[in-house]
Amino acid sequence: MDWRRIAFILIIFITSLAAFWYVYDFASQPVFHDYVSDEVWYVPASRNILHRLGVSLTHVNESTGSLGVNVIFSNQSVRIKYQYDVEKLALRHNATYEKEYLKFPGVYFEIPPEQFDSFLEDLSKTVPEGAYYTVPGFWYPDKENIQNYLNTEHPFLGKDFIMLGMLLDDKPINWRVPGIIAFVLTIILVALAAYKISGSYLAGLIALVFAVADPTLQAMSTVAMLDIYVSLFVALFVFFLALERDRSAAFAVGLAGAAKLSGGFGWPVVLFRAFRRERNIVGFITTILILPAIGFLLPNVPAMIAVGPKKWFDDFLGSFKWHLSNKGGHPAASPVWEWFVNKKAFALHYNPNVFAQTDPFLLMAMVLFILALPWLYRRRRGVLAQFGVFWSTTLLFLLQYLLGGTTQFSFYATALVPPAAVVMGVALNELLRWEAFTNSLWLYLEWLLEVKDRIRLRLGR
Repeated sequence: MDWRRIAFILIIFITSLAAFWYVYDFASQPVFHDYVSDEVWYVPASRNILHRLGVSLTHVNESTGSLGVNVIFSNQSVRIKYQYDVEKLALRHNATYEKEYLKFPGVYFEIPPEQFDSFLEDLSKTVPEGAYYTVPGFWYPDKENIQNYLNTEHPFLGKDFIMLGMLLDDKPINWRVPGIIAFVLTIILVALAAYKISGSYLAGLIALVFAVADPTLQAMSTVAMLDIYVSLFVALFVFFLALERDRSAAFAVGLAGAAKLSGGFGWPVVLFRAFRRERNIVGFITTILILPAIGFLLPNVPAMIAVGPKKWFDDFLGSFKWHLSNKGGHPAASPVWEWFVNKKAFALHYNPNVFAQTDPFLLMAMVLFILALPWLYRRRRGVLAQFGVFWSTTLLFLLQYLLGGTTQFSFYATALVPPAAVVMGVALNELLRWEAFTNSLWLYLEWLLEVKDRIRLRLGR
């Protein structure tokens, strides 16, 4: 192993550790110890699915050591009848915190661990069976019907990862850790894909820099939303394309679609390559349909078990109408073409400010590089698939807009970052060659010598 490879590996390793530490430190601030932005939808949906699967979560208040539990009544009239008795019961068990929900019939308590089981036992004696149920863990956001919300308008892979984090302790930083890891894996896959296409460590490092510094990826890795997982599995998709492993790429694009349907917008590249390379109909169908379908369906199994395969499928089909509809005049709505100039960044949090800004230099470069694509393709043929993923995704976002899904946001651009960063690494490595700098230094030296000779001649006169 030569020193360049060692340096390449060390730089990726150190950058990955630094990226993880930076985002983890930021996302674990006390000010973020609650729901941030659209976490109010995805986290409760994850908790509700786990509850339906019979998984009991735990939330420990780090200051008091008390355990959190949500007591949810079957309806408002039951709540009116029994909530006061439940509150008195919680006080008798030394509850350290209470949070009353106004928009759905429920109340949250934190009970000392030594009193927790006895509280639940006494609760069952106070409120009739069927009139309530308990959901241990973190409190809910106070949203109408949130205790029943399952977010079936989106596929479930991203929420699968959020659920994994919740299993350790249902608290905000644990919801976000899987997304932080996804960010780190994304930048690694991008760097390796660029290196594989170009054979250049410099190309890999250029791609690494653009990925780790991308403001969209950084912002989305701080919150428990779905889009950081879209970027991870799109990065896995483009990585397998760079390796020329078409069937692995086909499975990966299914996984990307299972994070969010837009993650599968690179699928036309799979179709194009299968059309050119597969030699029989079985291989063709396997690559373009079976493997993507398996990649899409497997992560949705927990949701299918929780709600039933038929309801899941009905909700999935019904989600297309939702995706192709206008969601109202959202002030942060930003159609796909505005992402290229970062016209309207989506605000995730204020004080500290977290905005899902895009990188105009990276995205506009993908427009400029169209002019250099034939030359780049002759030098590094693998770059064509990366271009294809980027522009296929962009055009399908545009098609979504034209079909009525006009409420788009800047953070959707996470799906564009991995292929764009790979292309940037490969393209800049080819266009900005070392010879340009070394030859230019010699030219500068020649010009300086020429100027020196001219000055000497003039002084001699």
